[in-house]
Amino acid sequence: MIYDLATAEHDYPIATDPPRRTILLCTHPRSGSTLLGEALYFAGGLGCPLEYFHAGFRPGIAARWGCATISDYASAVHRRRTDPNGTLAVKLFWRDIAELALELAPDRFPDLHSRPPETISPETYREIAGLLAPLFPAPTYLHLIRRDRVRQAVSSAAVTRTGIWRQIPGMGERAEAAPPAYDLATIERLIAYVDFCHRHWRGFFAAIGAAPFPIAYEDLSRDYAATMRAVFDHLGSNAEPGPVRMRRQSDARSEALVLRFLQEHNARAALVTTT
Repeated sequence: MIYDLATAEHDYPIATDPPRRTILLCTHPRSGSTLLGEALYFAGGLGCPLEYFHAGFRPGIAARWGCATISDYASAVHRRRTDPNGTLAVKLFWRDIAELALELAPDRFPDLHSRPPETISPETYREIAGLLAPLFPAPTYLHLIRRDRVRQAVSSAAVTRTGIWRQIPGMGERAEAAPPAYDLATIERLIAYVDFCHRHWRGFFAAIGAAPFPIAYEDLSRDYAATMRAVFDHLGSNAEPGPVRMRRQSDARSEALVLRFLQEHNARAALVTTT
């Protein structure tokens, strides 16, 4: 099912000037980024932050706009997705940064996907930022995390099976491809990957001297209005948070998977401690 905010109906009028600023929502999957992105979009004047440069999202939009190259596509994003006040907003995962760097300079960053953050120098992060600068002019960074990495990993594992990435009432219902299933190794791998990516984000921000505005999914979930007012204030907007469209996807099944993982994880930790 196509996400409605990615359709032509939500393209802005064609922009003739480059973006005046770019809001970069730097995050990781299953962190509440769609919830945050929709709050920014429906506030008005803050762009429409989608995963324009994500491998799973970009091909459909590129095909709709008839873009064959990254240069053509970046130009189309600027023209069609820059708010009339000059704001472009983009959601980015660290994986997207690695893939863009590889695409734009394949000889310079061939192994960014797999390199541990501690092996990457500040100079390399700054090179990457310079490479991406034409795509994201005058960036303002938001760094969205989810403190509960276990629930984040369980959510990621579940949606890769169900195929249902978001639920918005009135947008049509889609049957699950398969029910969520428990896999200890998968959950552990996903937790490690969350940590890997956010360590890269923190290294990147430190290297370029950026002070991203921090946001946590748990704060969005607990006090959506207050959290969004703080975000709007940081971005220079006096907007009021609108109603939430999305339906929470966690349920008794996912909580059962979380509980089982914690029980097994704690049991193994106790065994290691006593041996």
